[in-house]
Amino acid sequence: MFSRGPTLLHVYDTTDFMIDLTASFRNLSIPGLGPGKNIHQVPVTDGILGLREALDKLVKDGLSFSRALFETHGHSGSIAFAGEPIDGKTWKSYFSGRGYENIFCYYYSRIYFNGCNVADDPYGWDFLDGAGSVFLKLGGGVTFAQTGVGRPILYTGHIVHFDANTRYSLWAPGGTFLGHNQE
Repeated sequence: MFSRGPTLLHVYDTTDFMIDLTASFRNLSIPGLGPGKNIHQVPVTDGILGLREALDKLVKDGLSFSRALFETHGHSGSIAFAGEPIDGKTWKSYFSGRGYENIFCYYYSRIYFNGCNVADDPYGWDFLDGAGSVFLKLGGGVTFAQTGVGRPILYTGHIVHFDANTRYSLWAPGGTFLGHNQE
């Protein structure tokens, strides 16, 4: 039997104390999981450029994942690293064509953007579609996020989004957009 390696890519903004703290608790609170086991941590310190460099390194190292958690602050239709926003247009321009689909080559990958209001109107769908068009070209899958404000539960590392909907952008293998869903 072959060892599969990490299955969850955890990308988070280290420039914010609370994000960094909840990321630390998240890895400590899951029995049997942690850095080097089933979670591959990617701390980002240098804004958008730092995120792109981290993703470039994953491609260069030939690493691939079936699931991802991008953990940072969000606004309607964007996430931010070191306070620099990434929206749907940024995904499609600054991150497109760099081979990031190889990071998520498994059938039906799942990519969650954990930030407040990321999927909220008026720009939430554009954000999810832009990220999906960059990451889900091979095996397809889903990008998803919440429409509301999150509250951290520090002893578990989880963020709970009360009174929020979860929005999904769905992609078929080969990068064909299938549509949207909301719960």
